[in-house]
Amino acid sequence: MKKMLLIPLIALLASCKSTHTSTLSTPMYAPSAEINPIRADVDVDMNKKLSGESQGSYLWFIKLSGDKKFADGLILSGYSLLPYKYNRLKSAAAYKAVTTGDADVIVHPQYVIERHRFLFFSTVKIKVTGYAGKFKKFYQVPYIDPTKKEEYKIKLEGRNLLF
Repeated sequence: MKKMLLIPLIALLASCKSTHTSTLSTPMYAPSAEINPIRADVDVDMNKKLSGESQGSYLWFIKLSGDKKFADGLILSGYSLLPYKYNRLKSAAAYKAVTTGDADVIVHPQYVIERHRFLFFSTVKIKVTGYAGKFKKFYQVPYIDPTKKEEYKIKLEGRNLLF
């Protein structure tokens, strides 16, 4: 009888954990530091539509099935009444759209969410559509020291730079 109780106890205690940490920048304290952002030129193909689908099923708050590959660094803007767990499905749909469409970025993505709820079980299906974008060039605007801004304006008079 003790062996029968020991097996479920070991199964509960022995589990696997996977951790993925990603960051776009390292936090630091520098109150007077100005960051020179990286900018990109994106070539948008208005004739090429991207689409991708992802679906998952949940029992209470436990994910039973769903995709295992996601688009990293996806920032979902806007206020959503749907729980945070559906953001992973959105990023999985975006990953499928970008990889199958041979694009670098989805321009103007639109998400359609279908959610079906049962007593303790729910299924969610998310479809994303948007235009294909390819990165052409990465660059930085030259740094302009705020104390010497007038000198730079004279030197760079013919160029269109943001001050």
